Amino acid sequence: MPEFDDDLQNSGLPETDFSDQDSQQLVAYLDGELDEETCRLVEHRLSDDPEYRLRLQQLQQAWDLLDELPHANRDEGFTRSTVEFVALSARQDLEETQQWSRSGKQKTLINRVAITIAVTIVGFFLGDWFFGREHRQLLNDVEVISEFDQYRLTEDIQFLKDLEQSGVFDVEELSDEE
Repeated sequence: MPEFDDDLQNSGLPETDFSDQDSQQLVAYLDGELDEETCRLVEHRLSDDPEYRLRLQQLQQAWDLLDELPHANRDEGFTRSTVEFVALSARQDLEETQQWSRSGKQKTLINRVAITIAVTIVGFFLGDWFFGREHRQLLNDVEVISEFDQYRLTEDIQFLKDLEQSGVFDVEELSDEE
């Protein structure tokens, strides 16, 4: 079709873009598919619009060139073999798609299970870290808490510091004596 565009440019007429609807209407006009009213409208526009007329001439030339092409005579065997080839190709495509779909479902299931396990493990450790901080602090301070009543009776902080330095409450020493 580039040669038609060249004809339009060389015709001295301004180049206009024909809409798909205009082109379809002209094709339908050439094929004789329009009703009487629409046919009259197209003919009226053809008489008034030189660009529209040129586009019709271009389409008519294309139709004439198509008529000059040699007609290929194909026998029934060619048609049958072509249809069989298309059917075989479609069957192979369908089998490949189904095989891919089956293996894809298995992979998807395995991926979902793996992701669920990974998220559960990460969630457990994050939950333990976030919510267990207070409990870990209590476990670290259990020795002080267990002796809290005795510490409360002491009014001298220096006395408590001396006790700590003396190692009286060291867990390792107590466990060795037991």
